[in-house]
Amino acid sequence: MDAVLSALDYVVIAAMLLISCGIGVLFAVRAGPKQTSNDYFLGSQDVPVIAVVLSISATILSAVTFIGTPAEVYLYGPTYGLTALSRIHVPIITSIFFVPVYYRLKVVTIYQYIGMRFNDTVRYAVIFIRIISGFLFMGVMMYAPALALSLATGLSLQFSILSVGLICTFYTSIGGIKAVIWTDVFQACAMLIGAVVMVVAGTVKIGGPAEGWSRAVEGGRGELVDFRADLTVRFTIWSGAIGASFIWLSNGVARQEMVQRYNACRTERGARVAACLGLIGTAVIELLAVAVGMTIFAYYYTCDPLKSGRIGRPDQIVPFFIMDIFSSYPGIPGLLIGCVFCAALSSVSSALNGVVATAGQDVIRKLKPGLSDFKYTSLAKLISFGFGILTIMLAFLATMLSGGILQTIFSIAGITGGPICGVIILGMFFPRANSMGAMSGLVGGVAVGVIQYVGSQVFSSRSPPLPLSISECEISVNMTQLTSYTSDQYTTSITGITGGFSSASTLPPTNSDSHAFFRISYLYLQALTTISCVLIGIAASHATSWNDPKVADPKFLTPFIARLYAGSKNNHNSENTEQMYLRKI
Repeated sequence: MDAVLSALDYVVIAAMLLISCGIGVLFAVRAGPKQTSNDYFLGSQDVPVIAVVLSISATILSAVTFIGTPAEVYLYGPTYGLTALSRIHVPIITSIFFVPVYYRLKVVTIYQYIGMRFNDTVRYAVIFIRIISGFLFMGVMMYAPALALSLATGLSLQFSILSVGLICTFYTSIGGIKAVIWTDVFQACAMLIGAVVMVVAGTVKIGGPAEGWSRAVEGGRGELVDFRADLTVRFTIWSGAIGASFIWLSNGVARQEMVQRYNACRTERGARVAACLGLIGTAVIELLAVAVGMTIFAYYYTCDPLKSGRIGRPDQIVPFFIMDIFSSYPGIPGLLIGCVFCAALSSVSSALNGVVATAGQDVIRKLKPGLSDFKYTSLAKLISFGFGILTIMLAFLATMLSGGILQTIFSIAGITGGPICGVIILGMFFPRANSMGAMSGLVGGVAVGVIQYVGSQVFSSRSPPLPLSISECEISVNMTQLTSYTSDQYTTSITGITGGFSSASTLPPTNSDSHAFFRISYLYLQALTTISCVLIGIAASHATSWNDPKVADPKFLTPFIARLYAGSKNNHNSENTEQMYLRKI
């Protein structure tokens, strides 16, 4: 691509990165040399609700939304927006049934809860799974902005990964959770501004919203809702209502980063409000990302940069669009590329701080219970730096991924996050569930996820994208590169591409066959693994002697379930400590 960043663009990018670093330094200085572990991991439980709300939104979405979602919408249409609209009930469920348990127990990690509710065997099995998936997640998320910088500036991808990784590691290691949360606030605002600028400028370029929608309809992207009851169709109303609900339930209740934010609030009510509004905020930002994707398609609707060979993979479409329409406005490309950096930095820093909290609270505290708080906090900072370097190394592996960023992230989350969410549901909603059941459910859920994911790769379950056109491109098309892209990455037919939209690229077939299980939409993967974990856990608990609900500790149960079992206790026992606890619910 001929367009390059100007000197002013570099200044803007550097300024945005320095702001992130500066926030980390500010909170490290304010905490002083006597920063406690409570300061470092929970922000002394003194973080304003609005900051936690923005931090939750930025942490969950990040570069997955800024780069991955527009690319997904560009290829498959706006029906992905259903995942944002159809999960509106999830924030309410999270804030009512899960947050109170975490907040009242004052846990630093979700694994502490799992250990108290079941046992340390289940606790460390979950930690093992989560740490592996956490590092994979951070590696992919660090790769995303590095890709943007590499495409926009011509710098090598390797150098870009190092730049992003070292900056993130620096401010996360020295500042702790407060630095991460307040940096998230800045980064969330930057993401919103960047997305709005792209939508507005792109809409003006194409001639207004009406023209944009007309192009979307002509390009086969006028369908907003798909009611087909076919699990193999990539996006339908059902994959949004069911699959996406489980994805975001897991994000809200089974991610270490979220629990830290809930418990960093000043009050339980504040934690509930932050959880509810934060998760709603993710839906708002995702809808904005859908608008970005549709705007980009309308802009390139007769000259697709993928088929024309100007870019090599869908994940590059956003930075390519930025440089294509803003290169003549110095400073604007820098602002938008800086937003991509902010998007990834927020999620990587949050995940890094969460992994360090796990290593500290669930490992170091167990091995060295007598370690002073000062030494413990100092060691946590060193571990944070070491984990950051490891993440940089894993980011290089992400460059070899063959699929899109969004699908990669959801697949990782589905295989590991779903079963962990299932274990937490077993703990909070099923007083009879025991540790054997929890362990069996965890292993079974992961096994189901791995089998489905591996099968989907073997039996080529990738869905072909909607029609793309190069009918008005002013450059010659490299047919070798075109064939390689379409067959190897998204199995798109190239029939008829030289004149208008290809009618051969349609929605995935709906016929059933013996491999249908492996062709289900990736949005269902987390629902599949969560439900498998719960069902296997209940069956295994029953087979290995149910827990007696009369002796279940209500502080480990969701308030609604705790009240139900309190009623049965009151028929046999006088008021006791547990019933006094229930009156606080």
